[in-house]
Amino acid sequence: MSKTSRAVTVAALLAAVLAVGNPGLDSFAAYARGRIESAPGIVGLVAGLVPDLTRSYVLTNTRRRDFGLFSLFELDPHAEHPIWVLGMLWHFVPLGKGFGAAAAPPQHPAGN
Repeated sequence: MSKTSRAVTVAALLAAVLAVGNPGLDSFAAYARGRIESAPGIVGLVAGLVPDLTRSYVLTNTRRRDFGLFSLFELDPHAEHPIWVLGMLWHFVPLGKGFGAAAAPPQHPAGN
């Protein structure tokens, strides 16, 4: 097998794995629901009490952009600052603030 044939085979296998591991909207809804339920304060408390409502909210307020090998999910697309999440290989990676900011501990001024 030539180097070119091997490279094409490896690229095809990689593309196939990425395509199979491209998460759908239901997987994103489960991920987002978990992140919302673990948010501090009243948001997490209410979301934890009504998980079906939280899932429904995520499903109706998410726009998925499917690129075949990965997807971009936009939660609250009509909000001033929507939450963007990359879905790839059965995992999700928050982009920008959004979910990542919700999990960050509060910042305290220096010297206090």
